[in-house]
Amino acid sequence: MKKIISAFALATMVAFVAFAADPKISVQARVKANLVTSYVDGDDDLYKDSGVTLPGDDTFGAEYKDETAGAKISLQGTLASVYSNGSDKGPVTLYDYYGWMKFGALTVTAGEWEHRYISRVNADLSSFSGICDLYYGPLVFNATKEGFVETKYETDNITPWKTEFALDYAIGNAVISASTGNNSASAYNAAEFYGARVGYKIGETANVDAAFSMRGKDKMAVGLFAEILAIENLSVVAGYSGYLDNEVTENSIHAMELRARYVMDKFSFTSHNNFSFGDESMILFDMFNVAYKLNDIVTPAIMVANTYVAGDNTSIVESDIITVRPGLTLSPRKGATIDAGCKLEYFSPKSGDGFTRVSVPVVFRVKF
Repeated sequence: MKKIISAFALATMVAFVAFAADPKISVQARVKANLVTSYVDGDDDLYKDSGVTLPGDDTFGAEYKDETAGAKISLQGTLASVYSNGSDKGPVTLYDYYGWMKFGALTVTAGEWEHRYISRVNADLSSFSGICDLYYGPLVFNATKEGFVETKYETDNITPWKTEFALDYAIGNAVISASTGNNSASAYNAAEFYGARVGYKIGETANVDAAFSMRGKDKMAVGLFAEILAIENLSVVAGYSGYLDNEVTENSIHAMELRARYVMDKFSFTSHNNFSFGDESMILFDMFNVAYKLNDIVTPAIMVANTYVAGDNTSIVESDIITVRPGLTLSPRKGATIDAGCKLEYFSPKSGDGFTRVSVPVVFRVKF
């Protein structure tokens, strides 16, 4: 059934674009690969070297819009080895899909998408994603992720479910938003799954954002952010993120966040900082990226990050993780890039043996 739905959605999108009058169309495709992964000084039984690997989560899609309405669909390709081994996923599945209509100051949106407001300060961080483009929110330890860390509860997204509906009302420089949604086709209690946001732009000097979303009974995510734009070539975002579980308070986790980007001639400097803390555990994450635009085609860069994990929680191993990734971006035109790098991750636990993981990621992306 999912294969049929995906094929129907793709056919509908193509027909819609083909017969629309004067359509404004954008398309995108992204393909990722890891040319090699090697573990140095690690337990051979736990960590295996590998050759070329494909994440199997490549995306491609298209969008049509005019001044009063629009629609977007993104499809995700799944590797044959995944869907042939009993998975209910087909070779192509829906990733994002939504449509919107505008009635004066009111915008109505329905589908599956991410409803964000504040800048993630990622303009110069290529298409690698990972720790150079983490979503806002408290961080948790995950040894399978780059830098051994991931955002568990995104706080600036007020549509975190699988099917969603949102209203946005613009009043001057302010936007007031409300949302609801669910992760299944079953009936649900809207009082336990809803979101709200107030975003306000203060001229050309700042943006402020207060976001809130219910993730189930007595569970909520909160984000408070301020973006400073008053200084030329400098953008700064500071804020608080929290996941609050009022039923099991030990599951609550908080984060203080700071991100900045400064452009100086052909150089750009970007830093992301996050201090997450919960019940007897903490994570301190710092990332710094330097990019140099050599010419219109070539941009070399280097990213350095440190993740420090500590606490008495038994699921946390006190450790230091250092990630270094020199890379190169090739761009023959705006919106078309090939990113390649060599990534080294050094895992150093307080007790036990550490190891170094070396990989060579490559990302091919076209968006216009």
